[in-house]
Amino acid sequence: MKPTWLDTEEYPFESRYFNLEEGRIHYVDEGTGTPILMLHGTPSWSFLYRNLIKILSKKYRCIAMDMFGFGLSDKPENFSYKPRAHAANFEKLMEHLQLTDMVLLVHDFGAPIGLAYAIRHPENVKNIVMLNSWTWSLSKQQSFTSTSKYLIGPLGKFLHAKLNIATEALVNELFSEEHDLPEAIKQHYVKALGNPKDSVQKLAFARELVGVTKWYDELWQQRANIQDIPTLILWGKQDKLIEVDALKCWKKFFHECYVISFENCGHFLQEESSEEVASYVLNFLKEERTKGEIIYQI
Repeated sequence: MKPTWLDTEEYPFESRYFNLEEGRIHYVDEGTGTPILMLHGTPSWSFLYRNLIKILSKKYRCIAMDMFGFGLSDKPENFSYKPRAHAANFEKLMEHLQLTDMVLLVHDFGAPIGLAYAIRHPENVKNIVMLNSWTWSLSKQQSFTSTSKYLIGPLGKFLHAKLNIATEALVNELFSEEHDLPEAIKQHYVKALGNPKDSVQKLAFARELVGVTKWYDELWQQRANIQDIPTLILWGKQDKLIEVDALKCWKKFFHECYVISFENCGHFLQEESSEEVASYVLNFLKEERTKGEIIYQI
């Protein structure tokens, strides 16, 4: 049963669930055709992709999951909430759905989780679409470090547990670039994190922004597995969280890479420019399909 705070006109999708030992993972599966797997970061959930799904599902099969602790998925106390564990859950869902020739659409913390799958199973990933993201250690980046320390510190935990300030403050801060974002929409991100007591456990997810250097390094050392996958990068240049140096790194990384910069947009392109993002994705996948048909004919 969907929560009362969810606006089903904004998010009109059928809820599906995948059962794991720790609890249920919620996901949506809309449309038919080549599957596009959409992975969110923090503190968002599949709601962030609602407008893209409405457009892209007319031609493609759009699948967007909620990681444990986020959105409509369970918030189990006995789950680590570390990115390696989230990546393992995503791989289990992929095994369950038996998908091949997929398109990975990743954003924020969803990038290392999704690309971990692509590194292990490059034969299943046809294309990558990336929005403001990273997949390397953040321990030397001040913006991430200060955010993470705030969220896991004693004061942050106390305020979050007692007054629900940490979640509200985090959402407001990260969505501060979206000046026209209605409060009702913003509340979908706050409410989806659960009540204050439930959310304290998930603060470990923020800690892992800087606390899993070894895992990030392991992924980066295996990056050659995905360097040849044709990739579209859509980047909000006004992002206050991920520095533009990350974009430069990705441009050097992929051998076949197309970059579109959104000069006046920030971290959440899905909220700021959903129609434009969908248009670029559709054009990119159309060109990739045409290119594949030409190669096949030759």
